[in-house]
Amino acid sequence: MKSSLVGVFVAALALFACSSSLSGPTGGPVAGAEDTHCSLPDGGTRFQVVDLSSCHLDADAGAPDYGPTNFNSEADDDDCKYHVAFTVTPVQENINVSFTVTASYLSDGGPATGASTLTETYLNDTHPAPNSNTQTTEQPGGVYQIGPIVFDSPGQWTVRFHLHEECQDATDDSPHGHAAFFIAVP
Repeated sequence: MKSSLVGVFVAALALFACSSSLSGPTGGPVAGAEDTHCSLPDGGTRFQVVDLSSCHLDADAGAPDYGPTNFNSEADDDDCKYHVAFTVTPVQENINVSFTVTASYLSDGGPATGASTLTETYLNDTHPAPNSNTQTTEQPGGVYQIGPIVFDSPGQWTVRFHLHEECQDATDDSPHGHAAFFIAVP
């Protein structure tokens, strides 16, 4: 009986040690107003259909036209092509963080597969996230695992998810899209 109690105690201690490897407050998506920029007054959704054949057209895109950064953990992309939702591992300063991003087409709700999704992460115009050899792994259903990302300073960061970054962004039907979110780092 004593040895089984010791075994239970050791197992509980190991579980506690693994689950409490983070100390202090954790951050994540900043709560705020829901994104409605693609909503129509009648309750419908404004959307732009994408055409993969327009990906590599010779078009002068000029500077990117980014919409406002979003609150919460889901929103429509800047051009109303995609709906982007994410979860994130606990966020703290100087730890590896991973995002699970799910992207779907606004036109039909289907999964945005093959979107070569990546991130642009920064605290402000002069403070990007340090290089942490971030990788993206696509899973079925328009799901992308992205990480590690390291936030090397506390504050309100911006994480912009780029879909089809390899495509030009000059024509309305280009598959190129982006959605940015605020992330709090304690």
